[in-house]
Amino acid sequence: MNLQHLKYVVEVEKTGSITQAAQNLYMGQPNLSKAIKELEKNLGIVIFKRTSKGVLPTAQGEEFLRYAKSILDQVQRMENLYRSAGEQTGFSISIPRAGYIAYAFGLFLSRMEESQRGEVHFRETNISGIIRDVAQGESGLGIIRCQAAREDYFRDLLADQSITARPLWDFTYQVLFSKTHPLASAPFFEPDALCPYTEILYGDRRDSDPFVPDSVRQREPHAGKKIWIYERSSQFDLLCQIPGSFMWASPVPPAMLDRYGLVQRKCGVTGQRAKDLLIFLDGHRLNPWEEGFIQELERVWAQIAPLAPPKREG
Repeated sequence: MNLQHLKYVVEVEKTGSITQAAQNLYMGQPNLSKAIKELEKNLGIVIFKRTSKGVLPTAQGEEFLRYAKSILDQVQRMENLYRSAGEQTGFSISIPRAGYIAYAFGLFLSRMEESQRGEVHFRETNISGIIRDVAQGESGLGIIRCQAAREDYFRDLLADQSITARPLWDFTYQVLFSKTHPLASAPFFEPDALCPYTEILYGDRRDSDPFVPDSVRQREPHAGKKIWIYERSSQFDLLCQIPGSFMWASPVPPAMLDRYGLVQRKCGVTGQRAKDLLIFLDGHRLNPWEEGFIQELERVWAQIAPLAPPKREG
């Protein structure tokens, strides 16, 4: 038995299919089946059973898988902790679709010296994807967004996966739309004012997140039409091109608003307080690139703080 065998069985459990697991592992299905049978023979147990719902672990298999995941997690954390300084150049991060974070990321890269070498991986996804990326070591850092009232729930969820959460700031969602929108001149309005207009939303947020925020439930009746999108790059174009369209968004840097001809306005919907948390595996030490990005993030937030006074914690 070796670490590769542990990765095999964990992948089979995750997919519920030896065929799919073999594809994910870039190996032949017969070879994967043979490796699992040899492991079961050496251990003297049956790890998986075939059912109408796919491949499921036996009772002994579930116990073995708990140990396997724990071992793989410890190995990953040791690799992160003792990776040499030369291998620490660059960073990887998974984030929610938030304009201010993407803006800070662009500024951070633009200020890097050409002589600096390393790799940067930047992924926008939903909260489930962010937590999964950090837990599995795919991203060294993550930023998750949750309802301020649900922060304790997420802290417990993250702690169970050996993930540290560091508070960044909290804010109130605002309505984002074009300067030509009929409500653009109103400093504040009630939710019913949005009824005649088209709301743009991220589709995979509802499909994949572990809960649907109250703010989403509350605002659903306030739009006459909805457009679900699955990537951030199209949102500003749609807001500019579709008359009367709007989005609920975190505060956007003034430079981005000016670039796209957009404005943000407050709206009287309750339950809109949200919080952004920086997350990483327990024991992870921030490298200079990660520190630099966080500093850039703080500078950008200082620009939008008047729009959403931060409650920064240590």
